Amino acid sequence: RDSATLTLYCSFWASGSNSTFTCKKILSDHIMESKSSSSSSPEIFPLVLGGLLLVCNVAFTAFTLWVVFRKRVENQAEAREEEGATTGTGEDGKDERFGGMGSKRSSWVFGRIASKRASSAATFAPSLNNIQEDDAAEEVTIKEEEAIMSWKELSCSYPSKRSGEPNITTLSNVTGHIRYQELVAIMGGSGGGKSTLMDILSGRKTLGNLSGEMSVLGTEMSPSSMDCKNILRNVAAYVPQNEQFFPNQTPEEAVEFAANLKMGRDERGDHVRKSRVREMLDLVGIPVKARTRSIGGTLAGGVVLRGLSGGERKRLALACAFAMKPKLIFLDEITSGLDSENAVVVIDLVKKLCINMNVAAVVVIHQPSYEVFSHFDRLVMLCKGKCVFSDKLDCIPSFYDEIGRAFPEKYLLPADLLKAASEWKPDPQRVQPNELIKSCGKSALEDIKGRKKPTLGLQFRTVLVRHVMNHYIRNVTNLFARVLIYGLSAVLLGLVFWKIGESPDGQDLQLFQAEAAFGAGLFLTQTLFLLPFAQISTFFFDKNLFASESSIGLYPAWIYSLTQVVLETWVMSLCALLQSAIAIPMMSLWNMSISKSASFFTMFSVFCVGGVVGNSIVLLTSILSFS
Repeated sequence: RDSATLTLYCSFWASGSNSTFTCKKILSDHIMESKSSSSSSPEIFPLVLGGLLLVCNVAFTAFTLWVVFRKRVENQAEAREEEGATTGTGEDGKDERFGGMGSKRSSWVFGRIASKRASSAATFAPSLNNIQEDDAAEEVTIKEEEAIMSWKELSCSYPSKRSGEPNITTLSNVTGHIRYQELVAIMGGSGGGKSTLMDILSGRKTLGNLSGEMSVLGTEMSPSSMDCKNILRNVAAYVPQNEQFFPNQTPEEAVEFAANLKMGRDERGDHVRKSRVREMLDLVGIPVKARTRSIGGTLAGGVVLRGLSGGERKRLALACAFAMKPKLIFLDEITSGLDSENAVVVIDLVKKLCINMNVAAVVVIHQPSYEVFSHFDRLVMLCKGKCVFSDKLDCIPSFYDEIGRAFPEKYLLPADLLKAASEWKPDPQRVQPNELIKSCGKSALEDIKGRKKPTLGLQFRTVLVRHVMNHYIRNVTNLFARVLIYGLSAVLLGLVFWKIGESPDGQDLQLFQAEAAFGAGLFLTQTLFLLPFAQISTFFFDKNLFASESSIGLYPAWIYSLTQVVLETWVMSLCALLQSAIAIPMMSLWNMSISKSASFFTMFSVFCVGGVVGNSIVLLTSILSFS
């Protein structure tokens, strides 16, 4: 309870089983020293630390208010722009902003691809032309029949946990390729190796023994090399089965966040980037009124927010992926959880985007309906890690002839293919394709590598602003609840230890009185140290979001960690300031030999350090634990 508070607390924490004896000795020696000394001065370190934390608190609070003001001004300006805007509808009342998507169903026949591409290009939204004009400098003329990616004899195995047993093989000698503007389906039964093949092709596979060869945009590489993973991170986008968004985030912010972190700021100004974001949302069919509302979902703690429907969330995930200008896009069960109507709409959207933006897409799908299946150009069928079929859909009749199976009705074809795959047995006389087709597009790869990368400052600011907006500004109850809990605990402890540090006769405290005051201050510090553990659920939620975003290379892990440290230091300094203002006067935890301001800042710095240490332990726990 004097200028040596930090030293006393550190001695107490480090003393182990002899803590009581050590504290008594330190207090006794210090009381005798203070009695023999005519004057004392406060130590500089806790005063500087407390003042620095207070200044940073004020600065960050001002930054938060500026973010709120700027966001409100932008929303008001956008609302004024959209007041006179009308949505384009056709004669049948269907929305034509993205080509009347969902109103047409293509009939599936062999040899349908050329006519389908022509009609898709003619009916797609005019806003796509604006995006293509903006990207004209990056476009490279590539023929549709050229391969963008190919692979040969891809295999994956894991060592057995039991000694002497052979390795566990999940993928064995799979060969295939993808051409520009193609929509490729990966199908198979459970345990067939679909997810393993998808993870290898997208560069996300980090476990297991990988073997084989790959060629991406004219560059041959090994699937286990870091060069392969780095190239795929630059040229490919990945949409997981369970899309991850902040429930309080708006669709416009989600797309802009992905674009800014992948490509940096647009040199022509922020208004150009915002215009491109709106055009991309037009393409995927997100309603105008829904773009400035929350996406919706479950907040940490179980609070459910209403927002976008399941189909709209899937289309928003596609908008975020295509906003990063990939050449390859991988979709993990994009139709899961959707009804048949929305499933067709989403696949139809992916098909049109692939054709008009010159992108190839790979979709893992279980058992699609006939209408969904008819949109695919190529099929990779797996069974128990082996490739049953890998070719265009036009070659499916030949496959049925080879296995001696009657060709089913077209509406039963997807289900019958899965049944045929489950009954398939390798034919030793069948010649399997065993050639690595050379991919094309080295110039496109160089253009992608030559894009201006976002600076570390931009990455940090973008992630920080998003966390501030969604954790504390739009979820202000979270901030108020935390500050209120600390305030109420300070009032409770102040009443329990009322004026415990005040001497009845106004003289120096005796040893037993100093021990009681020290225990009260230590108890108050432990409260700040332990209360952050109530935030574990929030960190677990952030961990899932971070894992989804870091896997596609949006930002490094240290930026996420630094953002969490800055935010939690700000919140803990607010809580410590409130707790100090309430508890210190109620408990009379003043050092009479120095000024009250110096004594206050000393205790304030101790409270801040204790709270930050507690939050750091919570962050470490959430990282190491399984979510």
